[in-house]
Amino acid sequence: MKYSVIEKYMIDHNLSLREFARRCGVPSSTMCRLLNGETEPAKGTIDKILMETGLSYEVCFREGT
Repeated sequence: MKYSVIEKYMIDHNLSLREFARRCGVPSSTMCRLLNGETEPAKGTIDKILMETGLSYEVCFREGT
């Protein structure tokens, strides 16, 4: 699954993948695989992304986004 809400957040906040991953405390390679739909996020990764973005789980990780 791809996460277009996260990609939109990065664009809206002018963040590169590397900078967003750094702010979330996640390796950029993990973030890249996640955003490309190659892997599903672990709970810890989800928590870090939600904390950084301030978005809810339902908005950030719902199916079909």
